[in-house]
Amino acid sequence: MTIRSDLEIMDAKKQLIKTHGGAIALPADSPAAAFEERMQRNFDAKRRIAQLAARQIIDNQSIVFDSGSTLLQVAMQMPPVSNVVVATTAMNIAQHLMYRPGLDVHMIGGRVFPSTVSTIVSDSDKALGGLVAHQAFVSAHAIDQSFDVVDVSEDIARTKRNLVRMARRVVLVADSSKWDIGASSKAFSVSRVDLIITDSNMPHSIRNRVEKLGVEVRYA
Repeated sequence: MTIRSDLEIMDAKKQLIKTHGGAIALPADSPAAAFEERMQRNFDAKRRIAQLAARQIIDNQSIVFDSGSTLLQVAMQMPPVSNVVVATTAMNIAQHLMYRPGLDVHMIGGRVFPSTVSTIVSDSDKALGGLVAHQAFVSAHAIDQSFDVVDVSEDIARTKRNLVRMARRVVLVADSSKWDIGASSKAFSVSRVDLIITDSNMPHSIRNRVEKLGVEVRYA
């Protein structure tokens, strides 16, 4: 094991950022470290959910990506496509997709929110010139007992709400740990969603209530 290989491992784990001739340590409570921790939480379920979600992306569409660890997985699993416009608030998703052939990637501008590695969108019409997307892929901090997608930040909730308004079809990706949990700010109702992709560990009591909403649900 060499110092260089140690640095590469720590860089991959988001414990530091490599620089020219050295490295800068990231504190354990940094936004980058926190996002990496969320990436690893329920990783297998997120990966399976992402595989199903990525299959929804086809040629000749415009799609919108919300931010989030599961949606970054969706971007990573996206199949080869052609003539697809991607608009996203997530800087890590834009970075991952920007060199992919067949994609025209747009970063939705706004104030940077470090904890989600994304921008906050106050006016979706101004941000994207009134783009109407075929599909929006959105994530959830939590989904409460009333089946509202909720967040601890009103700014993030408003951004999600704006992204949903931009799309004809809404795909919600949320692993089973996100359900039946409250938070202060409502983004939108699950009834606005066309397809929910979650994992098979969702409790049957919640599963039955969701399916009664008339929303299509697929289990990874």
